[in-house]
Amino acid sequence: MFTLHPGGAPADGLNVSTVDFSRLLSLFYPRNVISGDLSTLDEWTSVLRLAHMYEFEGHRTLAIERLKTLATPIDRILLAREYLIDGWLEDAYTELCMREEPLTLDEGVRLGVEDVVRLADIRQSVRATYRIVPKEQHIRTLVRYQLSTRGLTL
Repeated sequence: MFTLHPGGAPADGLNVSTVDFSRLLSLFYPRNVISGDLSTLDEWTSVLRLAHMYEFEGHRTLAIERLKTLATPIDRILLAREYLIDGWLEDAYTELCMREEPLTLDEGVRLGVEDVVRLADIRQSVRATYRIVPKEQHIRTLVRYQLSTRGLTL
């Protein structure tokens, strides 16, 4: 019925890589029966992709449970959007808005403009609610520092 090609090429007639298919099969035929064969974000994302595609609800639920602990908030936002995972967007947004550190450039690129602006708006609203407004000079100093460390001219 299916022919798999070595090296990760898609299976005949399907948009499924051999790597993804092999990872899904490892749930049915694990090498390590006690702890399973899958342990990374990429491995469990492969399982989620195919379980979602083929509507294997039990395997989809298992993949989501495993990914909860492996995925960063950014990963959870992207996975929630792609695979319609209830509750993950709110939790990930909340986690990102509560953390002290701003989004990194890499995180912003992965999320895209819409999510970055939405997160910035929420973070700004939170800070405005608590009336933590530094003086203009402090803001200017921070802006200069951020621009100069990125090689941008003032």
